[in-house]
Amino acid sequence: MSDSMGRQWWEQAQEALAARDWPRLEGCLLRLLQLVPPQAELLDLLGHALLMQGHYAQGQRALEQALELGAHHFWTPHKLGDAHRGLQRLEAACAAYEQALAWGSDSPLTSRNLLEVLHQRSPKLALDRLEAFQADSPLPWSAPPPWLEGVSTAALRVIGPELALWLSERGSPDPAVRAVVWQEALHQLDLTTTHTLLRSCQDSREGVLGARLAALLEPP
Repeated sequence: MSDSMGRQWWEQAQEALAARDWPRLEGCLLRLLQLVPPQAELLDLLGHALLMQGHYAQGQRALEQALELGAHHFWTPHKLGDAHRGLQRLEAACAAYEQALAWGSDSPLTSRNLLEVLHQRSPKLALDRLEAFQADSPLPWSAPPPWLEGVSTAALRVIGPELALWLSERGSPDPAVRAVVWQEALHQLDLTTTHTLLRSCQDSREGVLGARLAALLEPP
C-alpha cells in the first residue's frame, strides 16, 4: 500500500470530520489503520467517531489503545469517561474524568460530566467533590473558572436540587440555578423559604410570584 493511499484516506477522514459524518469517518480511519502503524492520534479520533455513534464498548477500546500509545491530551481520558458512562461503568467514568482534570482540562464539559456521574452515584459524592473544587479555587462569579461553569450546567441537568442549592448558598448569580432551589421549596410547599428566595431574584415574573406569596404570608 502506498503513502499516497494513506494520504487520501486521511484527507477523506478530515472531510468526514468536518461534515460530522461519523460512520464515514470511522470507515476512513479503519482503512487508514490498515495502511499505517497504529497511532495515538488516529485511535483517539476513531474513538470519537465511535462514541458519536453510540458504540461505547468499541470506543472504549480505541481510546484505551490511544492512551497506551502515548496520547497525552486531556480529551482522550475525557472521552474515555464518556465511553464508560455510556456503558454505565460509573466509577470508571469518574476516574477517567478525574484523569482529564489532572491533565489540565480547561473544558467545562469535564467537570459537568464528572459531577453528573458523581451525583448519579450519590449526591453526597458530588457535594464532596464540590468542596474539593472550592478548596482548590475560590468562587469568582464575575469570571467563573471552567469547573464552576461545568458545575452550574450540571446543576440544571441532574435530578435533584443538591448542586443548585450548594451553588445558591455560595452566591450564584445564575437565575436558572436559583430557580431550581426556589421551585424545590415551592414543590415542598415551603412558602416562607420560597418567598425568601424569590425576594433576591431579578426576573420580573419571579418578582410577581414573590409579591403574590408576600400577600399570602404577610398580614394586611
